[in-house]
Amino acid sequence: MRQSASGTHAHTPATAETPARLTTAEFAALNHVKPNTVRQRLCDTASFYGVRPLKLATRRLLWPALIVTVEGPVAASMGGNSHA
Repeated sequence: MRQSASGTHAHTPATAETPARLTTAEFAALNHVKPNTVRQRLCDTASFYGVRPLKLATRRLLWPALIVTVEGPVAASMGGNSHA
């Protein structure tokens, strides 16, 4: 397993505000990458830039609705709410 230059990884677990409910394909689309990019990063570093999925007994992954940014993961607005 690869490690970062500092030797540590900062992981952001799925919290109550961002429940793990997205498939890998949906999470990848939200972050404008291919699903295999997410899978490869997860395999190499055990996270996708600090975001870790929930692993189900069926070996499927559920990801939180987070968008990965340079500053770190931020919650994605999944609802169709618009401000007037």
